[in-house]
Amino acid sequence: MSNPFFYGGRITNPAHFVGRTKELREIFSALETAHSGQLQHVQVVGPRRIGKSSLLYQVAQTYPQRLAQPEKYRFVYVDLDDARCHTLPGLLNFILAQLKVSARPTLADFEEAIERLNRVQGIYPVICLDEFEHLTSRKEQFPNEVFEAWRSLANASKMAFITASKTPLGKLLQQSDLTSTFHNIFIYLELGEFTEAEAEALLARSTDRPFSESETAALFTLAGHHPAQLQMAAQLLYEARANPPVNWSALKADYKKRLAQVQPVRPPGNQPPLARRILFVFFIAFPTAPGRFVLDLLKNKDASDRTAAILGWVILALLLLILLGFISVSEILPWLKLLL
Repeated sequence: MSNPFFYGGRITNPAHFVGRTKELREIFSALETAHSGQLQHVQVVGPRRIGKSSLLYQVAQTYPQRLAQPEKYRFVYVDLDDARCHTLPGLLNFILAQLKVSARPTLADFEEAIERLNRVQGIYPVICLDEFEHLTSRKEQFPNEVFEAWRSLANASKMAFITASKTPLGKLLQQSDLTSTFHNIFIYLELGEFTEAEAEALLARSTDRPFSESETAALFTLAGHHPAQLQMAAQLLYEARANPPVNWSALKADYKKRLAQVQPVRPPGNQPPLARRILFVFFIAFPTAPGRFVLDLLKNKDASDRTAAILGWVILALLLLILLGFISVSEILPWLKLLL
């Protein structure tokens, strides 16, 4: 029997797909409103290798078994890594071909083709756009007009979109200086690690070398419930069990090497400047100093060191929120102006 555990690409065989019951239910519940004429749209957001591509592919493959009236839908899975989809005409051609619709690959003709498919045949196209970052990173090929046209079709419930990305759509559009409000129509679905039950189901899949309870516990300790990392560790254990006893020290060393090879490494140019790192450490070690500096600006020199330290920690918290992208400098400037 071949090794039943694998990682590195999306799962294309539905028989190998495990878990994500809650997420699948939410996605199909959003689409099951076609009878009312009100389609909903879903953005799946999660970190690299968490299973977004597999989930979208599973949605596109298994919808006939999951929707009450599957004949009313036509799904298209689009891997935006595909070079054929790196230009607007190429992407529209790809979608139209999958929908079995003949039209020129222009926005106007695409919109007319979708409306005709909906009006004449009663078909609702569902476009699954995987790796959505590739669209917003090619602003010349995919300007605001593209997203506005799609929003128009989506608002009219002529078609539905399911997207997958590491970053929320609104932030992706903002980062590319795109002003479209395309993202406002989407339900946000965050994809995280497996639940304990899903992780156990993955490790319990049919195999000629079933894992014991202690081995399963050891794999969870090593890889947690992360789908790809758990597959990686299970793959190594399956191979090691061919020649017992299992050398766990060697297995863990191999796991760490493989994990290091697939984990993204921040490019040197993206490292925080040395001055910023020193300043960050200074804030953590001596919160009183920045707090006292701000109090002096506010002409409140009689404040206690405790007050200064608390203010310093508040400043540090604000800096962290800005660095993590939860708030922007422009959002706190009005408050600073009021204080100063």
